[in-house]
Amino acid sequence: MEIQLNELLAGKPTRIKNKEYFPTAAYVEPFLERVQRLTSDFRVQVQLPSQITFTESGDINTEDITYNRVLIEAILPEEYKFNDDPHRAVLGMVYGLDVRKPVVKFFKGQERMSCTNLCVFSPELLACQDLEPETAIDYKSFERIVEQTDSTSAWLKKLIEQEFDCSNINESLGSWIRHCIKYSYDNHYGKTKIACSTPIDAYKLLFEKEDSDYFIGNESETSMYNIYNAFTQVLTDGMKKDSFNIVEKTLLIKDIIDL
Repeated sequence: MEIQLNELLAGKPTRIKNKEYFPTAAYVEPFLERVQRLTSDFRVQVQLPSQITFTESGDINTEDITYNRVLIEAILPEEYKFNDDPHRAVLGMVYGLDVRKPVVKFFKGQERMSCTNLCVFSPELLACQDLEPETAIDYKSFERIVEQTDSTSAWLKKLIEQEFDCSNINESLGSWIRHCIKYSYDNHYGKTKIACSTPIDAYKLLFEKEDSDYFIGNESETSMYNIYNAFTQVLTDGMKKDSFNIVEKTLLIKDIIDL
């Protein structure tokens, strides 16, 4: 669920399994302080808790709500782009309180401007750490992420130049599905997998849905960039339900489609 930044900052403190957690602003404001000198463009996704309250008109009472899972992306301005690359640099923060082991994640990547699909290729651009109850987040790992060299543009250039033979789609689709069964991403806080329906949905965007931005139709070839973006589009669409593991799933795509 996408919400505005001011709504996020109004999130209340919460107690989960007798453990106390701060108001949302206590976790998010230090992130904002570090990136607001770079940008004022933020995107926020949250997962609502299982129990919420309503106003008399039947709307969600945003003045009496807590957010157990949060993704906030800081979209950096044009000067952080690589040449005429159609992507924007992104610095992000994800945290979850209602998971088996509460965790906060920081990441660095790029976002395709036309569809907001996230692109991350290096595990070094993702850092995870414990989120302890009644304890402020240590932002040292975020500062390390900011300093990391981002090779995303080099990867994207490679994908644009790499051809995909559409005559092999039957074999490729089977391989992608098998890889979804086989591969997972372990961030040391749990393993993340991509559903076997993901390559099927990507296939539909590529070969069946004529109004899709990635539609190939009867063409004999396309670029691996187009294949990759069809996959990331499926992940983007899935963020409406849960964005907590979006970075890990994005990293997994590299293995799923054999990059």
